[in-house]
Amino acid sequence: MSRSHKIAAFFKGIIIAFAIVLVIEGGYLLYQNGFISIDILQMSNVGASTNTPTGDMEGDDSLKLQGDIAEPVNTGEDLTFDASTYPYRELLNENQQAIYNQIYTNALEYNTETFTLAASVDSDELSEAINAVYNDHPELFWLNTSYKYGCDKSGNVVQVQLSYGISSSDLATAKTNFDNAIATIVSGASAYSSDIEKELYVHDAICDLTTYDTDSSLNQSAYSALVMGSTVCAGYARAFQVVCQELGMTCYYLTGTADGGDHAWNIIAVDGDFYNVDVTWDDSISESYGSSVYTYFNLTDSAIGVDHTRGTFSSKLPACTATAMSYTNVYGSTVEIDDITNNGGGQITDGNFTISEPPEPVIDWKNPKGDATSNDNNNPPGEMGPEGDTRQDDMGMQRGPGF
Repeated sequence: MSRSHKIAAFFKGIIIAFAIVLVIEGGYLLYQNGFISIDILQMSNVGASTNTPTGDMEGDDSLKLQGDIAEPVNTGEDLTFDASTYPYRELLNENQQAIYNQIYTNALEYNTETFTLAASVDSDELSEAINAVYNDHPELFWLNTSYKYGCDKSGNVVQVQLSYGISSSDLATAKTNFDNAIATIVSGASAYSSDIEKELYVHDAICDLTTYDTDSSLNQSAYSALVMGSTVCAGYARAFQVVCQELGMTCYYLTGTADGGDHAWNIIAVDGDFYNVDVTWDDSISESYGSSVYTYFNLTDSAIGVDHTRGTFSSKLPACTATAMSYTNVYGSTVEIDDITNNGGGQITDGNFTISEPPEPVIDWKNPKGDATSNDNNNPPGEMGPEGDTRQDDMGMQRGPGF
């Protein structure tokens, strides 16, 4: 070997050795810090995983963890939640409940930064905790159905970053319009004395106000139904939930399947008993028929189970077995499930049924009891930038002729 080749080989050996040392040292430091570094994925301001057909929160483990883990912030450890109003939290273990409080607090404060979790959970437990927040709190309408998280070397989730569907600059105006829309319906419903009348009023108000549209923006939120006037089943169900909650009525959000497609609807308590309500399908059937119908208003699990099945998480909520406050028992006949072909066409058959005149609450949901005062709070909050233009997938039903 020539002298020049020996020198080249010598320096090449030094470079290789140095590279090996760097790899070993870096790996040791990575191990000492307890991090697994994951290449970060591109995520837009509205979230990379918002197009989930189930409406559930979905995360990706793309956070790149660097340096020391900061102390948890905005933990919400002093918060308490009424189990009868927020049932999904009660289904969580102690660590998940701590994270539930923290997710709620950070979403409420519109925290866009990565934050350290207050308790140790795996990714499945985190998913349950975040979905519990999402299912319990329709008022957090700006929270997207996507989030990012990073894990340590043991697979425990260390940090989380939430995403939002409305920009921070538009949020104040959006909240005002959202609150006004709720207040308008609550005011009208409050003119009635019984819970069943209030429930019917809210049901009809949302049906009259909202159009089913899979292309609508923010359509996994109550905001899309109440302010923007177009949504999918997640929006219908969250809108019904948030208005009923404002009225002091117990109302829960359910996810599952309907006719084999992902779907969302509600459970409501009336006079101490629980009932299933599917505002989306009632509105869709009403549009197909040309008159207000109440096929999916206050059904038992057995009755709605003909074409609806609860998901795993929602199956843990109260059973619905009462019939006293079903629509037919209180108000009379309506289109029954057996009179409808829910095979993709969604058309009403020529069965032997009659449609009663709609009860008083559906005459004009904005002007109950003959009040001619106009109150239009349905204008969107101005122009929203890219953060506010998130379009999400359908959760099952097709509307109108394609329903």
